[in-house]
Amino acid sequence: MREEEVLRVQILKMLLELEEKRIVGQNCNIVNNNKDKTYVSLRSDFFKMQEIDKMKSVFSVSDLSNYLGISRDSVYSMVREKQIPHFRVRRRILFHRETIEIWIRGG
Repeated sequence: MREEEVLRVQILKMLLELEEKRIVGQNCNIVNNNKDKTYVSLRSDFFKMQEIDKMKSVFSVSDLSNYLGISRDSVYSMVREKQIPHFRVRRRILFHRETIEIWIRGG
């Protein structure tokens, strides 16, 4: 493999690690330790993504499944069984962020 291809593979691996850590909710500092000690920090991008999530006041089913770290099917089951506070706009199932946070705390 050429050096460019090796570097490309390393960057793709780092991006996958970042996505895994984002899903788990950990802080991300990904470092590429190659010959010239180049450091690649994706921490600022991670926090930008968190800020965008914080600005959302209404979640879709996909948003909520990512936020809670569960599958979309689980969210649909909880809605069907009336286990989670939600509302509908036409056929869409939506969730108020504040209501979900209160629900998580058990309030």
